[in-house]
Amino acid sequence: MNKILLTALLAASLPASAAQVLVGKPDDTLSARVSRSEPTLIRIEGHRVRRIFGAEGEFAVTADKEAGTAYLKPTTDKPTLSIFVSDENGRTWKLLLAVTDGPSDSIILKGRSVPGSALTSGKDVARNQLIKRVLLSLQSDTEAEMEARVANEIVPLWTEALFVLTRVIDGPVKGEKYLLTNTSANAMVLDERELYRRQVIAISIAKPQLSPGETTEVFVISENPGE
Repeated sequence: MNKILLTALLAASLPASAAQVLVGKPDDTLSARVSRSEPTLIRIEGHRVRRIFGAEGEFAVTADKEAGTAYLKPTTDKPTLSIFVSDENGRTWKLLLAVTDGPSDSIILKGRSVPGSALTSGKDVARNQLIKRVLLSLQSDTEAEMEARVANEIVPLWTEALFVLTRVIDGPVKGEKYLLTNTSANAMVLDERELYRRQVIAISIAKPQLSPGETTEVFVISENPGE
């Protein structure tokens, strides 16, 4: 499975009048934009949208069960959103969305086939589901479906940032939740690639831009060599 490396650098050059067609395998992370004031239609070519989920309170979803599509509208002032979109076969895509003040647009997901995918698709789906469960359990402090241990460990990162490990999930893949605080006197723009290390398969930053003194949650999923 290709490594999932989330990036806060979104493509902003898509034409405003055309649907955004995102082509990728279920383990890919795809970038698009959504309107802040109007609902955005999301559909999966040849399949039905079964579920859209992400951080609670950041967006509202209205499902069109007859058409197998869904409409998403941001309910937060954040400049970006991270969501998961699943189809009826259990395939899941991670979408990194830039929230704009422009008109609404449609997002169409198209799966990209690869040689030998028929032999590995079942394994990949199960692995993607595991990564998703770990991430959601790290995000939820009250209704986590996987047991996490509490930590309070300062991890060296940059001189202008305080990086504290707060939660850990051990298993076939390892999940870690951090709090990153901008301790400098200047605004800070975060890029997931700066946090990449060996064996990391997913990184998600809740807020990619921090003012001085501001804090954000950071989630890191990695291979667990002990399992």
